Amino acid sequence: MSRVKICGITSAADAELCLDAGADALGFVIEFPLPVPWTLDRGQARQLMRALGPFATRVAIVGGTAATILDITRAVEPDAVQLHLDEDEATVAAVRDGLEGTGTRIVKAVRIDADAEGVLPAAHWLALAQRFVAAGADAILLDSKTGARPAGTGKAVDWSIAREMARGLDAPLILAGGLTPENVGGAIAGVRPYAVDVISSLEDEQHRKIPAAVRAFIAAAHAAP
Repeated sequence: MSRVKICGITSAADAELCLDAGADALGFVIEFPLPVPWTLDRGQARQLMRALGPFATRVAIVGGTAATILDITRAVEPDAVQLHLDEDEATVAAVRDGLEGTGTRIVKAVRIDADAEGVLPAAHWLALAQRFVAAGADAILLDSKTGARPAGTGKAVDWSIAREMARGLDAPLILAGGLTPENVGGAIAGVRPYAVDVISSLEDEQHRKIPAAVRAFIAAAHAAP
């Protein structure tokens, strides 16, 4: 059964809703260097994370230099840190070295431009992901990006690329980008990822989680073959 991560948590009420509905992990966007509507400062994130029960997996979504990423990670002490910009292999390796002994896992995002006219083949993205794993990433998250938004685009990646990456990658693949309660079952059946990650399709205009949508998404994901 694929695990479910609900991202963009900004309140204790939304965190409680998602965990009660069966989410396996919660994502907190912390001091992100590009404008997104879910960014928390490290104090807010630390308070929300520490209020959760002992069995919730806490993921810090960050971006930038290794020094910035390590500074935030050490301040909030998440279970995993997700590098969600264009960090290179050297940055991943530096973060890995800086977190040695802490138990914090590293997720590296590989983002495909949803606005691009042509998309490079799956072999390109798999090779890139493998380099991040070799540098120290524990898992790869495949997501879409646009010129207007670096994450939470609501646009799906090519699931055939995701399927080839899930099959060939020497690490867990987390599938994100354009997932909804209606399509997540098909995505899991077709790609067979370790986990799925969702944000924008479960929100209202104020970026608060919609209870019915959260429950429907998690139920569909957990029921998928």
